[in-house]
Amino acid sequence: MIFHPSVCSLLLFLLHGGHPDPTRAQSAGSTRHLKHEDVDSPAPTIYPPTTYSPTTERPSLPIPSYSPTQSFEVADLIAPSPPNCAPIGSRTTATPTAADDRRYDPPVISVTNTPTTPSNRPNGNGDPTDAPFRVDPPDVTFRRGDLRKDIKRLGIKVSKGITVRVIANAGRFVNFANGDKSSLPFHSSPDGAAVFPLTNGGYVYVSNSEVQDKRGGVYGVYMDDNGNVIDYKQLLSGTTRNCSGGATPWKTYVSCEEYGSGQCYQVDPDPASEHHLLPEMTVLGGKGGGNFEAVACDNRDPSNPIFFLTEDAKFGALRRFTPKPGDLPGWNTLHSPGGNTDYLLFFADGYFTWTCDEDAARKSQSLYYPNVEGIAFWENSLYFVSKKTFKMYKLDLDKMTYTTSSTNNGLVGDGEFRHQPDQIVRNHESHTNSSSQWLYFTEDGGRTPGVYTVDTETGTKYSIFEAYGEKYFGDETTGLAFSPDGSKMYACFQDCGCNVSGDLDCGCLLELSRDDGLSFDGETMALKFHSLKE
Repeated sequence: MIFHPSVCSLLLFLLHGGHPDPTRAQSAGSTRHLKHEDVDSPAPTIYPPTTYSPTTERPSLPIPSYSPTQSFEVADLIAPSPPNCAPIGSRTTATPTAADDRRYDPPVISVTNTPTTPSNRPNGNGDPTDAPFRVDPPDVTFRRGDLRKDIKRLGIKVSKGITVRVIANAGRFVNFANGDKSSLPFHSSPDGAAVFPLTNGGYVYVSNSEVQDKRGGVYGVYMDDNGNVIDYKQLLSGTTRNCSGGATPWKTYVSCEEYGSGQCYQVDPDPASEHHLLPEMTVLGGKGGGNFEAVACDNRDPSNPIFFLTEDAKFGALRRFTPKPGDLPGWNTLHSPGGNTDYLLFFADGYFTWTCDEDAARKSQSLYYPNVEGIAFWENSLYFVSKKTFKMYKLDLDKMTYTTSSTNNGLVGDGEFRHQPDQIVRNHESHTNSSSQWLYFTEDGGRTPGVYTVDTETGTKYSIFEAYGEKYFGDETTGLAFSPDGSKMYACFQDCGCNVSGDLDCGCLLELSRDDGLSFDGETMALKFHSLKE
């Protein structure tokens, strides 16, 4: 559908007749967990801004730097089709500007042309994390939603047929399978993540660090083909509140900053790649940046990948980036001039369009899907969630229609999913299995943060695991990703029992494995549920 700007005024008129989806206030939780969901992006001038209080932090350990290079100056973001919508601009250096109605003054990111290699080992002795172990896979033993297995030492309950180990704890050195330890402590406030197979074997778990004031970044936990940890290092530094992001078809990671002038950076975690340790700011965030969350890619046409970027703000704008046609897809796709950006706009009758009118798109988000979090693409559909409406939105990109469903009811078996949906992820293994229909959710807030899955064909939801106990009150599950064969799930607690959110000891990384060695999307035991009181 081509939407010409000449009818933008008509759209605005139609939008005045719309009604926002009902929002729900977050249930009262622990005051220990300092939330930062009120960070917003610039609203149209008719809407007054509100206030923001940053997270309290007490950094003390030195961290080496892999700073991104900025490579472009971006023109105003506009639609791809109409003749008066200009393409994204040139590959020259630029400094992001802060809008005068942003919630707080964002820090200025210092960038370097050449990243430096870490050479300093922080002082301190980290307690060892759990050593890896393996079990011989029997017949099918996994039953999603059956949470009778209680891992008391961790304070979590997991589905039947799952084994859990701790990979890392924030502020402590990471144990390697050969008995050595990492030269860096595991990063604080782990957030969005992805897993990539490596050219020379094994795979890497790539993880954001959502820390303030240019102390965020991206890190990699490197594993052999059996999932044994063999290395840990920093891949990007000098950035702020790296929240989520997403994978590209060429096996790089896009890490997005979640603050008023945030940007998105491309990181290549593969040591065999020419771009390894040479992160670069992409064109996705535009000239002014935003309060960005997650990235998804429609790669049905491998010669023309299309990217989608969410913004965690009431008056945010979910954007679509179409690269310049004719270029060979790869690293430069997200840095080259000539691409175009447009924005999602809902109609009240269940249809949507893409528009170059950014103000209209921001109003649409405020009415229908405020504070968008995770996003995922599968077949011809785009899925995303709103933490304010507690809904998942499914966009049929071919028919230009949308449907919605609640994220926190209809749970089969044990557990509860009552609080804010955050990241949504597809199993890595399912990328090559078109019959797999499972989506996985993380949860932000409440007393039992966990990971959940939904059958997108039936709408049936199940718990995979949930935390319990006071240490997890108000925490959130993050960093959800799967091993290349789909049999291992990686997930984090962003606080994991620390006293103040954002401190250097906040966060832990868990590995959950199916005892039978099958994919989490695969066959399960017959569904027979019970009460947790049994």
